Amino acid sequence: MSRTTSRTSLLSLLGCGRALGARSMFVPVLAPVFGLMIAESASAQVRVVTYNLAKLAGDAASIRGALTAMGDDDRFGFAVDPAVLCFQEIRNADIAALDGHILAAFPGVPYARGTFTTSGTEDGASGAQAMYYRSDLLTEITSGHVDIATGGSRNSDRWLMQLNGYTGAATRFYVYSSHLKASNTAADATERNTGAIALRNNANALGAGQHILFMGDWNLYTSNEAAYGTMTSAGNAQCIDPLGPGDWTGAVNAIKHTQSPRLATGTLIGGGVDDRFDFQLATPEFHDNDGLSFIPGTYRTFGNDGAHYNLDINNGNNTYYPANIARSNVVADFLWAASDHLPVVADYQVPPIMAATMQSSFPTVIVGASVVVPVAVSNTANVVHPLGTDALTATVTGSAGLVGSQSITAALSPAATTVNLQVNTAAPANLSASATVATSVEGTQNPTIVRTLTGTVLGHARASFSAKSLVTSTSAAISTPADAGVVTISVPVHNLGYGPLQARLDLDGASGLSAPFAVVDAVESNIAAAPSALVFSFNTAGRAPGVYTQIATVATSDENLPGATSGSLGVTLAVTVEASGNPADLDGDGTVGGADLAILLNQWGGAGSADLDGDGLVNGSDLAILLNAWG
Repeated sequence: MSRTTSRTSLLSLLGCGRALGARSMFVPVLAPVFGLMIAESASAQVRVVTYNLAKLAGDAASIRGALTAMGDDDRFGFAVDPAVLCFQEIRNADIAALDGHILAAFPGVPYARGTFTTSGTEDGASGAQAMYYRSDLLTEITSGHVDIATGGSRNSDRWLMQLNGYTGAATRFYVYSSHLKASNTAADATERNTGAIALRNNANALGAGQHILFMGDWNLYTSNEAAYGTMTSAGNAQCIDPLGPGDWTGAVNAIKHTQSPRLATGTLIGGGVDDRFDFQLATPEFHDNDGLSFIPGTYRTFGNDGAHYNLDINNGNNTYYPANIARSNVVADFLWAASDHLPVVADYQVPPIMAATMQSSFPTVIVGASVVVPVAVSNTANVVHPLGTDALTATVTGSAGLVGSQSITAALSPAATTVNLQVNTAAPANLSASATVATSVEGTQNPTIVRTLTGTVLGHARASFSAKSLVTSTSAAISTPADAGVVTISVPVHNLGYGPLQARLDLDGASGLSAPFAVVDAVESNIAAAPSALVFSFNTAGRAPGVYTQIATVATSDENLPGATSGSLGVTLAVTVEASGNPADLDGDGTVGGADLAILLNQWGGAGSADLDGDGLVNGSDLAILLNAWG
């Protein structure tokens, strides 16, 4: 190493993401499925690493430190433990130790080893491909595994992975790991191309539109090599190079180089950082920014700051983290001692997981009411950074009684984006409405969600003086003797045509009357099928015979529900005060007789009730009137 900092101090200096120094570096191996301690809440976004570990010939602690540092790498704004780790040059004898390295580097994170195949021939030619995946995020579909002979006495491996929590075909992806023929002769380049053709033939046969990752140590010296052209040529499984198809040689392209992080050759191959041998390319489906896709700008040679061309990666200071040189130096030391290759790391977004909530019912309202129904839509993909999931664009559309349609970009959970739909209250109805939330984002879990809503819209009450037709004005007449005291007048009011979809009727009072008329009862609530009565009064005291009329205005309204409106009724009250009985019946016994004559004679010559002619004197003319009415 170019620096003599101790391993303990290097661990404490790392200070990134999760503190590496807090992690135990020596944990028992559990394979092939391990990491059984309680894991942190799984983040669905996908970090993929490819790393030639050179038969584990490097320093074991440095291998573990480098792996941990890749999970802690927040150079692009977020850190996440890798979902997929592909390693080249792994022999059967190395697999148990590699299990231990994974477990120690990522304690508490459940990793499983993908289908692993090797042979004596492969082990003798540097080793096979090994793939590990986070079992909390991914599941291997083992029927998708194949070995593909790609030269150099080695096989490439293909694995088929499924994102946990998703069911669509667009959330499956293939992983190819390869170690193509080494050395820089024409024959070697031809053998590499033969291997590339085998890879493409296998991948092309999967059909168009597949998500495929190709990675590994391809030993390509220039972009002009036939193998590179084969991998990037048009077809079902065309590879897209995030760094572009141009030249990657020389100091100007040092940031792209992956081999070797060390000058000295020993158990590990030296030569300095000057070749791009390691790749992580993907099909166009991973580069369309739709659903499961590469996050632009995140492809990097881990720990390479572009300033160590033909040098040890830890020569002097490393600036991989420009704002934290000490941290960069720790990473560089790990990489220098771990292998003769540098890892290639890239991050991928996952499709959204759509969730939508809406109330299941609304309270009863009356025609014309404004009823707003919020529909909350969110993307519940569990990611550590918004870049870790594709944006959830969706359309919310109401139907069968819900009105409105709006396109949105849903917020990432726990936030939500709300669309307000309106209940159609134009007509009375028992509604069973729905809201449909739909997205076309590729691979979205729950791409269509339907939420239902029930409720009742009532028609307005119909105040009427008739039970058969709408009558809003009427007359009410009675006759009464004079001085009969207070008499009442009752007027029935109906809620015309009342039924289950009609509001009940309220009588809210009457106005417009003055003495001798008065309101007795003009307030009533919730009139349904049975009528209610308005009650008015008339005071006959001191009223001369004749007809008395006044008009009462009665205020009406719907029952107290949203959408209630008001109205009025008019009723003309007519009271006939009749003239009193025979004036000669002075004692009021109903007949004119001797008793009445005695009263008259007793008042003779004076004034009194016997003054029947009203001349102010009881005399003969009054007697004549009485005798004329006799009997």
